[in-house]
Amino acid sequence: SLSWYSHFYVSVCLYGTAAVAKIILIHTLAKKFYYVNASDRHLGELFFDTSLCVHCLSLTALTYRGLGSAFVSAVWVAFPLLTKLCVHKDLKQHGARGKFIAFYLLGMFIPYLYALYLIWAVFEMFTPILGRSGSEIPPDVVLASLLAGCTMTLSSYFISFIYLAKSTRKTLLALATVCAVTLLLVCSGAFFPYSSQPASPRPKRVFLQHVTRTFHGLDGNVTKRDSGIWINGFDYTGMSHITPHIPEINDTIRAHCEEDAPLCGFPWYLPVHFLIRKNWYLPAPEVSPGDPAHFRLVSKEQTPWDSVKLTFEATGPSHMSFYVRTHRGSTLSQWSLGNGTPVTSKGGDYFVFYSHGLQASAWRFWIEVQVLEERPEGMVTVAIAAHYLSGEDKKSPELDALREKFPDWTFPSAWVCTYSLFVF
Repeated sequence: SLSWYSHFYVSVCLYGTAAVAKIILIHTLAKKFYYVNASDRHLGELFFDTSLCVHCLSLTALTYRGLGSAFVSAVWVAFPLLTKLCVHKDLKQHGARGKFIAFYLLGMFIPYLYALYLIWAVFEMFTPILGRSGSEIPPDVVLASLLAGCTMTLSSYFISFIYLAKSTRKTLLALATVCAVTLLLVCSGAFFPYSSQPASPRPKRVFLQHVTRTFHGLDGNVTKRDSGIWINGFDYTGMSHITPHIPEINDTIRAHCEEDAPLCGFPWYLPVHFLIRKNWYLPAPEVSPGDPAHFRLVSKEQTPWDSVKLTFEATGPSHMSFYVRTHRGSTLSQWSLGNGTPVTSKGGDYFVFYSHGLQASAWRFWIEVQVLEERPEGMVTVAIAAHYLSGEDKKSPELDALREKFPDWTFPSAWVCTYSLFVF
């Protein structure tokens, strides 16, 4: 995975050649076995006109919708149409094949040049994104699909050449050779995914959070308390490239999901838990920020419409995350946040991100839980994480020591946080 992350040409040689070869192979087989009695020139014109119709439909749809990007389709209609009108006579003359090819390529120059510019812009944007798209989305599948789609678009007006050509055997052999050789090099590990070059950095992004977690039961007593450095790799390769440099980060310390806690009981800074399911938890001493966070239940009252209103108050650093999970038989009907309507994150839990400036009063808010069926394990679980992203509280000796071990082609973001969970 990600062998092309810092060497984009690898993806072109691996997936682009395969896409081109497949298109040529399919049309070559169709020409040989399906269109047996059809004229090659007629088939060439037919597939050119088909591609022209497809782009015309795209232009019509975009224009009807009033989208300014319709000009891209207009370029793909106007220039090929003019080219067709100019080279139509040359195509009929048997001895003018070279002149026909020259005029054809010249007429296609502007739309293909502009298309390549747009395609390059797309890959300049998506390639870095695929380096931080999480552990659940296979980036090679996404990139291969993008390349296949771009190949289909770029090949649209050149399919006619497959039917006009005498043989495509050498072309197919060359494409298959390039693809096979690239595949062997990729599988042998010849292309390292990451780079620390200042001109074109392609780092591996890692989050390191030195956290102390405290879990409270329904009676308010502490049921579990632990501390460690919670490690998240933001790409598909996980820690496979990090382990040789930092042996203590390996699959023996994979983090285990706390099934009864919202978002698996970890201090997520953003609700991306469904994208990053592989993380690591390295045991470490407890953290003790100089300005500790405080969270308390201010009041619990029964409303006239048979729900329970819980009012909370929180003080802490400038960035905090609040998590809610309702138990079976309960629903979160209202809260004092946003427009008052609770919205779940993926997975059914609720996530709230709170930040404030240097001076801020205590954060007071309430949630309203509709209890349909009382159960012995309570009605709702809430948790709050305090993220110390600046100042002296951001650091810890263990966190700094671990961060120093990371190689220069990584970009580790590290901070201290605390996590407290309560059941009501």
